[in-house]
Amino acid sequence: MICSMEKIRLFLRRHPLLRDALLWVIPALLIGAILRMMILSYSPYAYWGSDSRSYFSFASGVLNKFYFSLVEKRRFLYPIFLVPVSLLPGAPLRWLAWIQAALGLATLLPLAYIIRKVFFAWKLWIIPITVIFAGMPILLWYEHELLAESVFFNSVVWAFAGWVAWISEKDRARAQRLWWWFFVPLAILMLTKPSGRFLVPGIFVGLAIFGAWRLLTRRAVIAGVLLILLTFKMGDDNQAVWLLYTSTFPLTQLDTPLHAEYKAEIRDMVEAARKNLDTYATEDGEAFLFLRTPRDQTARPLWQELGKHEDKLSKVYKDLALEAIKAQPQLFAYISLQRLIGSANPARFDGERFDASYFSNRFQRSFEQRRNTEEMIKLAFGIPRHAPYPPYEYFKQRIGPNPDSRAAIWLQSYTKHYQAAGALVDEGANKKAGITNDRPTALGWWILASALVAMFGPYRRTLGIWTLAMAIYLFGVFLVGVLHPRYFGPAWPVLTLLLPVILDCGLRALAAAATRRHQAHS
Repeated sequence: MICSMEKIRLFLRRHPLLRDALLWVIPALLIGAILRMMILSYSPYAYWGSDSRSYFSFASGVLNKFYFSLVEKRRFLYPIFLVPVSLLPGAPLRWLAWIQAALGLATLLPLAYIIRKVFFAWKLWIIPITVIFAGMPILLWYEHELLAESVFFNSVVWAFAGWVAWISEKDRARAQRLWWWFFVPLAILMLTKPSGRFLVPGIFVGLAIFGAWRLLTRRAVIAGVLLILLTFKMGDDNQAVWLLYTSTFPLTQLDTPLHAEYKAEIRDMVEAARKNLDTYATEDGEAFLFLRTPRDQTARPLWQELGKHEDKLSKVYKDLALEAIKAQPQLFAYISLQRLIGSANPARFDGERFDASYFSNRFQRSFEQRRNTEEMIKLAFGIPRHAPYPPYEYFKQRIGPNPDSRAAIWLQSYTKHYQAAGALVDEGANKKAGITNDRPTALGWWILASALVAMFGPYRRTLGIWTLAMAIYLFGVFLVGVLHPRYFGPAWPVLTLLLPVILDCGLRALAAAATRRHQAHS
């Protein structure tokens, strides 16, 4: 034991930046732990949402039927990660809530390391920035849901920290070793969600601008190529074209011969959406639902029949979407911008999720409608396979053991005030008025100015490149992704780190001026 402690002290002595990060992150760890324990006190099981079934189906297939099949749109890592979690004694949903909370807390360390490494006046920023991040409601929630988002968000921070360590290292041999601290979390995030591919262009820009590719070994290059190739096995192509056509639906070229018979049946819907293009991002639900299940459209017989043939349906979607994009690329980009801006506002995240009865109320709906198989739910809640399937009251008592929790009431109030203070966009009284009426808040302008400053000087190799990479990521994601705050989630680590950039730049300049004056008088 004494020998181990001595090794730890020697390690921290050799790595003073890591030692500082570990020390200064303690306040954020304590506050983050308190907030997570509050959620666990009244909601001990990870939330089972609408997407949880598709993520958990792999673990259920393996452990219930010894059947190995990864759903295309959920490949690869998160469904596999759920298998060992499900092998632990007790309920996997209970374990998952604790494991993801612990992973979220652990992610505060690489965030603190980035601040220690990048900023001049790091002692001023490290505690407030890590505390702000530790208490971000959207991060707290997705750590508490059976969903890949929390692993994805965390991996962004770890990959960023690895990039900072690698790109800043001057010793070639050590830099080649540090590359893997960046590459491994990058691989995790890219193999967790297909959207991770949108980070690659920004990373390539960084490699090219700074000539960092010269530091890569042959093994690193091969690993990178294999990773990119592997990502092409991820994602559901049919879902991708459905979302793409949802994005371009108002831009459908109604008077061209391509699939004219199908266009004729949806002319009324397209023209209505086109008249309200400024608000399409907030009102695209009709097109979204129609295109998801056209076979239910009895009033549109051609589309109803088309919905029965998945491959043909996808081809029609793809053809119509690409035709629309080629005809009006500027409006396609405009719709993407609508969704990006709408998703950027923290208030879009519903703080009611922290209500003590939120999980139990929504689980009741899926339970009564039999949306999930009994064997899957038994596994998720740790119920023996051959035991009778319990009634809803059994699940309700376990999901929400304390429906009058004061912690839940406090967290909802906390979320409301946190999100009001962190608003980036002023949407006015009507959130559906469209982005033509939206204006950046003072904080929004500050972030935009900080992003510009980060592109220059001592920040450009680290925070600058990741700001650019994240901007490309967001624009790419919202070309196909509907308006939703969780799709904006990966950007919050970068935006949080942008907060002190302008002040830090000013203090750096003042210190440099003072040094020059001192040298002149010497």
